[in-house]
Amino acid sequence: MEIKQKVPSNFRFVHISDIHNKISFINGMISSIINSTNPNFIVVTGDYSNTQKNLSKVIKELGNIKYPVFMVLGNYEREEQRNYFMKRNIELDKLVNEVSKYDNLKLLINENSILYMGETKVLIYGFDNSIYGNEKYDIETEKISNDYKIVLAHSPNIINTIESKEISYNHILVGHTHGGQINIPIFKTSYDGFHIGYKKISNDQYFSISRGLGTVRIPLRIRSNPVIDVYDVILIS
Repeated sequence: MEIKQKVPSNFRFVHISDIHNKISFINGMISSIINSTNPNFIVVTGDYSNTQKNLSKVIKELGNIKYPVFMVLGNYEREEQRNYFMKRNIELDKLVNEVSKYDNLKLLINENSILYMGETKVLIYGFDNSIYGNEKYDIETEKISNDYKIVLAHSPNIINTIESKEISYNHILVGHTHGGQINIPIFKTSYDGFHIGYKKISNDQYFSISRGLGTVRIPLRIRSNPVIDVYDVILIS
């Protein structure tokens, strides 16, 4: 997808979300698919593994990506699936430890990071998961000059915080909804009012809700294929 903006230099980034242990596809591993697109950086909007048991291999696969990867927390970073009906609370320690093993991975928890793409200064802000009310915004971030500002969160409900606090942005990227995962009339969710995919909010603002890669509870997708989104931000000619 092309996004035309007033940026000094063009750049490309990839958005993935809701891996839920799913790191291998018919056309290759996540890392090889992403590496083949030659992005400048990658953003991942939470829910890496359904269980702590599989977390290490998921983070290792993200570590195989050859480019900077910016990550935020989802609900499965504070809970894991014990069976179809039950979850249990978990701590962040294992995730933080696994991420620290790889130089290309950076976990953002209510904080920002700055990247330079040629002459373009990109600011990335990562929110903690709003499902639990853990999201916080450092208002000092508004004072940081940038050419393109990306806001990352897991749930699309973060839009309520962004609008109420009048937080500036060029692109909001989230996941969590799985695009419905099973899109047939009898399956309704609390996120049915949100769009799926990429939406232009204004001339220079965009809101993307990824369908994600994996599944929860039922290992099935209907009319909601897994997706790796590639965005090219290019100078308006």
